[in-house]
Amino acid sequence: MRIFTWLFLTTLSLVLLVQLTAMGGPLHLPPASAGIVSFELAFTAARAAAILDAWRGAGVLETARVSLGLDVVFLMVYPPWLALTVALLRGSGQQHTTSRFDDLGRLLMWLVLLCAPLDGLENYLLWQTLADGATPTRALLAGSAATIKFLLVTVTAVWCLVATARRGLQHRRRST
Repeated sequence: MRIFTWLFLTTLSLVLLVQLTAMGGPLHLPPASAGIVSFELAFTAARAAAILDAWRGAGVLETARVSLGLDVVFLMVYPPWLALTVALLRGSGQQHTTSRFDDLGRLLMWLVLLCAPLDGLENYLLWQTLADGATPTRALLAGSAATIKFLLVTVTAVWCLVATARRGLQHRRRST
């Protein structure tokens, strides 16, 4: 049953990621060369205000609002997907003893779920910035939440890639 849940979450994550990427295209203008990610990681009121001014001038503020709204759906999907991916990779080894690598996977499986509230906080702060303008506190808090979120996603994704490679090597050794 877990594999069907994983396939569903994988499909939904990919669909949402494609939608967010396509929707975010018009937001990639200086000083937001990375689109909404630039806004998430602005860290200062001046940088966030410059991004807002550029988006306002290009008439894409509503696109940013809709993108943040779609991201709320995405934040409910990708953390459980990553956690389940780790769980499946940890379980596929069928080892009686656990390694430090597997222990790290167990920790990441739970920590990556923190991405949902971090992303939710970040989105709330960014919506407030879109509505009321940039403030130093909002920019710093949104940037900090985004940084921790991206770090958790990156570390978990790297763990999954390494775990997949390790499983492939184990399978190859058993086959020869």
